[in-house]
Amino acid sequence: MEPAFIWIIVAVILGVAELFTGTLVLAMVAGGAVLAAIGAGLGAPLWVQAILFAAGSAASIWGLRPFLKQALDSGNDDQTMGTKAIQGKEALVLEQVDASGGLVEISGDNWTAYPLEPDQVLEPGDRVTVVEIKGATVIVWRQT
Repeated sequence: MEPAFIWIIVAVILGVAELFTGTLVLAMVAGGAVLAAIGAGLGAPLWVQAILFAAGSAASIWGLRPFLKQALDSGNDDQTMGTKAIQGKEALVLEQVDASGGLVEISGDNWTAYPLEPDQVLEPGDRVTVVEIKGATVIVWRQT
């Protein structure tokens, strides 16, 4: 079996393993394996391939990984998605909200709502805060 083919197999295995870890370390080592595969394809001896693998892996782990990790992590701070994006938001009561339910508007969408405390009655026009999401309903609390 050709050495270049072996290095490519190693790179693919490391790339697939990276999908399960999400640390970017295995992806960087896979990059070193690709560099070694290029060396093997050009006819470099095994010791040169090993140096290319080690140097490529180390350079990408300590040189490229911090920038990639920072770019991926910074994108998550401002882009909360799904129901977590609604929690803590302000809502406007459209129809009376009491223990039997009601209707609020959150960012232009209407939601069925229940008060945090069952004895609390919220009137139309009241401003409330979304405390919790339970399925397709929200639990709200009157702002003071």
